[in-house]
Amino acid sequence: MPFNLDALDPSHVAGHTVLKADLGVGGRHLLVISGFALPAWKIDDDSTHREVCRVRLRVPAGTVEQSTVHVGLASIANDDTEYVFATDEARLDVDDAGELVLVTHLALMGEPSILNRFSYQVVLTTRVVVTEITGTISWPTAWFRPTSAGPAGVSGVFGVMANERTTTQAGPPLGGEIEHLRPVTPGEIVSVTIAEDTCRATYRISEPPKGMQLKVTVKQNGLNGPGEISIAPVVPDGDRMTLSVAQPSRTGVDFIASSFVGPG
Repeated sequence: MPFNLDALDPSHVAGHTVLKADLGVGGRHLLVISGFALPAWKIDDDSTHREVCRVRLRVPAGTVEQSTVHVGLASIANDDTEYVFATDEARLDVDDAGELVLVTHLALMGEPSILNRFSYQVVLTTRVVVTEITGTISWPTAWFRPTSAGPAGVSGVFGVMANERTTTQAGPPLGGEIEHLRPVTPGEIVSVTIAEDTCRATYRISEPPKGMQLKVTVKQNGLNGPGEISIAPVVPDGDRMTLSVAQPSRTGVDFIASSFVGPG
């Protein structure tokens, strides 16, 4: 049974520390990560057992240039029998969220033996991979003319948000999926274009998370059009995406305002 530990859980990892230094060139950083992993692995067997321990370090990987990994036994116990305690191999992986994962191959034998914890130190240089989502919001000028051609001209009118999107299955009789949105990163308006027929605001969401399905939503409070106003993506489902280290940004996530007037 592999061990899956999380640096944010004190029952999984102790003394987790991260030292970060800006190397000052092209977003390069030096990282030193250390702590004690707590697999608390116990067996009672005279055969050697081998397992893999994965520790989520909760540190963004960026683009790793160079790295060294050192692990060592820190707390072990045996009841005066033949034994094996080993950290045979250690390496760094990157998970779907773009964060570092320490992968260590462990070995244990004894009647009984306990491998309570092992220490780790990771040293690496990395380049920061900045995530970003950008797009526009368009609406008829007759519904709202900004007070100025800048972000202040639409202050309080639009709320842009990147949300984590998950779904659950709806029960009978309707069936289908139910969408759940959890706000994770707000956006900001960075510029405004005013024309006689149509206005357009450009927005940016800086550093939304990687490795999860996101959905961008836009709320409005100030457009005065006929009927019920809605703001929807120009491209159906174009407001959904999953960012990664390989694809850290998404552009052209555009929205347009429309109105629905019911029967009179």
